[in-house]
Amino acid sequence: MKKLVILLSGLLFFASIIILPSCNSEEVTVGILVVKVIDADGNPLANELLMLASSYENLKAANYTGSKWTDQDGEVLFMDLTPGYYWYDTEHWEDWGAVQTYAGIEIFVTLQVNTPQP
Repeated sequence: MKKLVILLSGLLFFASIIILPSCNSEEVTVGILVVKVIDADGNPLANELLMLASSYENLKAANYTGSKWTDQDGEVLFMDLTPGYYWYDTEHWEDWGAVQTYAGIEIFVTLQVNTPQP
């Protein structure tokens, strides 16, 4: 009986060594960015086009990584971003911002706009 318990314990141990590492999910390689656009009074700006670029130069040259419209809460969600620095700007305001994204992390930022474009 003692041998059977030792044999079963050994089999369970080796089975767990083989099975458990294969249960790991793939490593996350992308991040998520949520940008909330608000006015000077803190009110969310709905239906505002937000552009995202990989550098300030690309932002000013209109070479965007992506662009989306804000929802009723003034928020935009960018999924599957490669980790790195991103610059964001709106269509009708001169204010802009920058953020660094990380793999597997959801980043929340707020852009308070004050200066309308002429």
